[in-house]
Amino acid sequence: MKYFTKEWYELCQKTSFHLLLEEENRAETFSEAYFQQLYRDERSKWLHLQEEVASLMQTNGTKEPFNKDHATKQFDESIMYNQEHLKKSLPDTILNQIADLRVFALNKATHDVIEAVTQFCEDNKRAVDMTMDHYRKYYAEASLSMDRELVENFGFHDCTVIKSIRNDKSMTLLLDNTGGFTTIDEVIFENVTIIKQDAGLDNSWWLYEEVYKVNNRYEFHMLLQNPDMGIIDLILSAERAFFRKLGADVR
Repeated sequence: MKYFTKEWYELCQKTSFHLLLEEENRAETFSEAYFQQLYRDERSKWLHLQEEVASLMQTNGTKEPFNKDHATKQFDESIMYNQEHLKKSLPDTILNQIADLRVFALNKATHDVIEAVTQFCEDNKRAVDMTMDHYRKYYAEASLSMDRELVENFGFHDCTVIKSIRNDKSMTLLLDNTGGFTTIDEVIFENVTIIKQDAGLDNSWWLYEEVYKVNNRYEFHMLLQNPDMGIIDLILSAERAFFRKLGADVR
């Protein structure tokens, strides 16, 4: 990837920490008593919400009865995950201003911390958007020399790669497009050469793609996310790609 790199995608994940933060003066100093009170309050809200959802879903016959112990465990695990994620994602200049990361993970912070986090996220968002704008400008011009069908169809954000099939001359990706913005469920790369493939593709979530024309061939750059192997770069060189939709070829 030249634009939507792994580093760029990681930056995308650092643009929204400020959105749920609420100003609280008691977050200025470490207080075990305040944390315990806040934790109980937030857990109570979470359990009440989960009970309401479970009741509604059970009425429709689509979910098990509410399980308080299971819901409590989910809440605890989410708080622990948030803390670890924040440790890895926020710069030390901000982490050093936070008196109790547990409180911050429950979305309470001082005015100064909220300002610092907001500035950090907004700076990241501008950088993310600038990269997207640069690629759009490149693609708007470059796509004029590409096959029309390719330009119209090669976009599979939020699809899932169910399976990849490789033979001597082609690679086929079978897609679950339920969460995507396309009705295409297969993409076939003809006369393909794999330039880069970080890991297996099966069950990977399709994030972003880029397309380039190089020496009368196409380079397809794809950023995928595998639940077990993390972010995957896939770069293919192919003479062309064609698509299948609802049992029919799209050419």
